Amino acid sequence: SLHHFALFHAPARDRFLHRNNDDIADGRDVSWIWDVDFEGLMGQVRFVIASGRRAEDMALRLKYAGLSPLENLMVERDLAVALYKGLEGTPHGETLYVIPTYTALLEVRELLTKKGYLSPFWRDSDE
Repeated sequence: SLHHFALFHAPARDRFLHRNNDDIADGRDVSWIWDVDFEGLMGQVRFVIASGRRAEDMALRLKYAGLSPLENLMVERDLAVALYKGLEGTPHGETLYVIPTYTALLEVRELLTKKGYLSPFWRDSDE
């Protein structure tokens, strides 16, 4: 979780989509979210979209961290909808930071590949 900590202390990074899953590859225990200093992020965030199977857990953690006003926090379990809403709320030329757990990273990458924004990870050598 140290990589999460570093991301949340950059002042220009103020729009986030956090996709939090709890598959075996991610680790079933998501209590690490209580070890991250989200409090240091408060006052700098324009919005956070909590997504994934553990979206409500992340939203609760951010509420306790003091994300205010709460209108800046959205829970959207559906990845395509969450990504659309995040991009819709991000002005042209600015960045939406997507912070996924491992399996969520694969989901985000698959969605972006299907939409033509990314190339597949690998291809058969016969192609």
